[in-house]
Amino acid sequence: MGEIIYKKQFHRETIDEIEAAISDSKEDLGDDFEQAITFDEIMKKIYSDVTYLVLPKREKKAKAFIKTAIEISNDYKIDIEIEEHLSHISVTYYFDCCAGMGFLREIIEMADDISFFNHIKSYDLVMSLDFYTKAVFKRDRLIQPKCSDLSE
Repeated sequence: MGEIIYKKQFHRETIDEIEAAISDSKEDLGDDFEQAITFDEIMKKIYSDVTYLVLPKREKKAKAFIKTAIEISNDYKIDIEIEEHLSHISVTYYFDCCAGMGFLREIIEMADDISFFNHIKSYDLVMSLDFYTKAVFKRDRLIQPKCSDLSE
């Protein structure tokens, strides 16, 4: 085991703290708490006032992204799922205990965004990589991809 040269841990709320905060919210809102907006209403609000700009060169690069993702999956026998969304392609890899994952560097560098989840579909770790084929603007502000040159 190596020597720790830096470590910092941030406060993680306990379930008791979370429940207390929810309870306080219920009391603060009173009767309005029961009329909280639904999930569908939240999603409608999130996707309102969104504009998409087609990026033809990125659509071509998406093919290389997909090809690389599939090659890595086949070479290393990693479960994979690829989804096409309105604005991007998502590659999701499913892992059980893992180490020495440097072979993923190429696909990670191609991605615009990366997310990790645990205990999804009985896997220890899930990594989702997003590659944007369209620029996403919310209220005229560029959200994704996070590149300054939209001509790429």
